[in-house]
Amino acid sequence: MVAGVAAFLALYAGLAIAYLANGSQSVDPGDIDPPEGGAAVLVTARGINAATPEMDVDVEVLLSDGLLNGDGNPKEQLTLTIEPTLDDADIIWPTDRRVQVRSEKVTFVGDIQDWPFDQYASQLIAAAWVGTGADFRYVDTALYFQGSVQGWHLATGAADPSAGALLDVGFQRSIAIMLFGLSLVVVLIMLPVTCWIVGLKLYREDRLFEAGFLGWMAAMLFATIPIRNFFPGSPPPGSWVDVLVTLWVVVALTMALVIGMAAFIRHRRPNPAPSTPSGAERPASTAPSPTAPSPAAPSPAAPSHTAPNPGPPAGAAPG
Repeated sequence: MVAGVAAFLALYAGLAIAYLANGSQSVDPGDIDPPEGGAAVLVTARGINAATPEMDVDVEVLLSDGLLNGDGNPKEQLTLTIEPTLDDADIIWPTDRRVQVRSEKVTFVGDIQDWPFDQYASQLIAAAWVGTGADFRYVDTALYFQGSVQGWHLATGAADPSAGALLDVGFQRSIAIMLFGLSLVVVLIMLPVTCWIVGLKLYREDRLFEAGFLGWMAAMLFATIPIRNFFPGSPPPGSWVDVLVTLWVVVALTMALVIGMAAFIRHRRPNPAPSTPSGAERPASTAPSPTAPSPAAPSPAAPSHTAPNPGPPAGAAPG
């Protein structure tokens, strides 16, 4: 009992510390400086969908002074292509209008089947040009990445000045989310363990059988799927946690329920003794009552100590 409480407190403390220290990890782009006569592209992470997998990002373009007019708007139409994205379409900003932030979905390579140890990576490429038709011309482009997403660790590759608008981006689940998911897996495994312990006790008559135990075991069976669906990140059906854990938890709980039913069938309660009706007369018993005193036997006559009458003396005349 003490060991179990100590293990619970240690797990709780470890999960709390991991959440406070590593709940999420952000990426700082550093100093953003557009190249001379070019553009700086800032990509900001907003959300992650690991099932696709893709990342929701905001794309912002900062132009050098040579590409802006007096009002701070592009002198010529600005076109930006950033890959890999879900729609794979160019982003266009017309002239005489401020360059606004646009939303995009960046695709990544990874497999959610490895939950909660899944990792994802992608290589962002950006290219910008101004003008239209035959008058367009490419401009120098620098690519930056920033942002944070709760429950994920984001990281970028080392900056390479010669690479220009090329940046490696990756993300994986935080340590707190990993511990959270693994804790739920342990909880799921403990359900059939407890049911088997109780079921075997009942079957061996080590404990008095109560029909309520069958309802409790059935409740554990129905609690399996809600706990499975509570896993962080919602791993898809058929992932390793289903093949190696969830399926066998359901099988073990079903077998524990069968053991409980076998204990119910095997150990029947004895029938109670029939009670005597209140108005019925008890038959007379011919046997003497064990508490009634036996009749006293006649005592023998005590010997008489009175001398016998000698009668009249001899020779006396009768009166």
